[in-house]
Amino acid sequence: MAFDFLAILEQWPLLAKGVLNTILLTAISAVVGGAVGVFCAWARAQGPLALRYVVGVYVELIRNTPFIVQLFFLFFGLPMLGVKLSPELASVLAMVINLG
Repeated sequence: MAFDFLAILEQWPLLAKGVLNTILLTAISAVVGGAVGVFCAWARAQGPLALRYVVGVYVELIRNTPFIVQLFFLFFGLPMLGVKLSPELASVLAMVINLG
């Protein structure tokens, strides 16, 4: 059995576009997720009591579910509730929620 890498190399522009999109979506998610994380850390340390509980529930809920479940919920579950997201928006939103 031999691998035919020529078929893959013929599609290098499409692969390069996918890599750039992945890097862009990851960069956006990291920046926004970092901001959400800083806000949540402040809320848990010095925020009002009600906000501490809300952030605590958020942290425990997100920490105890796998990322793929969160992504599937946003992409496949929300349309059942009438909220349709683009694949890019769903992925960024899932990464922000998970990173936060």
